[in-house]
Amino acid sequence: MKKLIALGLLLLSSGISATEWAKGEVRRIDIENKKLTIKHEEIKSLDMPPMSMVFYVENSDILKGINPGDKVEFTAEEKGTKLIVKQIRKP
Repeated sequence: MKKLIALGLLLLSSGISATEWAKGEVRRIDIENKKLTIKHEEIKSLDMPPMSMVFYVENSDILKGINPGDKVEFTAEEKGTKLIVKQIRKP
């Protein structure tokens, strides 16, 4: 039992989590203001139906190689009143 608890704590402390990847299409990118518009499918973890939405990024470097019209997969989280894209990739 102690080993099971230790393993659970190790996984939590290492940042491993079940991250939901959402699918969408990039509509606009505003690198200067660190934001992009994505027309996305339902994002269950954010209780959000399909729609076009403005998301922010904390570091505009993750937008390198991403262009309007690209089909993407991304993870997002709510931070205060903003929705932040944490990861983005082309499938």
